[in-house]
Amino acid sequence: MVIVDTSIWIEYLDRFNPAIRDELIDLLQRDEVATVGLIISELRRACRSAGQVRAVVEALEPLEYREADRVAWLHAGQLAAEASARGRSLEIGDCLVAAIAFREGWTVFTLDRDFERIPGLKLHRPRVI
Repeated sequence: MVIVDTSIWIEYLDRFNPAIRDELIDLLQRDEVATVGLIISELRRACRSAGQVRAVVEALEPLEYREADRVAWLHAGQLAAEASARGRSLEIGDCLVAAIAFREGWTVFTLDRDFERIPGLKLHRPRVI
């Protein structure tokens, strides 16, 4: 399974990026896309109309969903602390997505380069067309 990060959804929903669009459609058709609460909240926040809210809800509803539990939150804090110890700063939200991906053994599909600073995190990159 692949957690599709907000950065990918924005490219897919708001911009024309054929590499992202084609890759996401392929993953969706193979039922390999997952989401988490943080991503749902970020996408909802970006909606500017009721129609956009409906589109986001409909797109995300059938996806595999995982909730962040206490262990995931602690792991997110650990990832952020480890980055700080290396002189790097990571958003706690990115760390939370990573913690859930680690827990589930999933990959993260993102354009956010901060995820590259999380050792051992499996990243899904779009194929070059």
